[in-house]
Amino acid sequence: MGEYDEDEKRRAAAKCECCGEIGIVQIWPDGQRKPLGQSAFCDCSDPPLRVLEEDLDAGDDLP
Repeated sequence: MGEYDEDEKRRAAAKCECCGEIGIVQIWPDGQRKPLGQSAFCDCSDPPLRVLEEDLDAGDDLP
């Protein structure tokens, strides 16, 4: 992945730790994660989202 300005929002794939739903989130400079283009990521209340790209090494596949 390329370099990004730490003052800008970025996009990433994320997975809900409760139900396993995968979607795209915006990551704000303060670390807050919000679903991209929708008000809710999944039907879980306050879902814990794990950003998938942070857990990958080069060449790994998505879970």
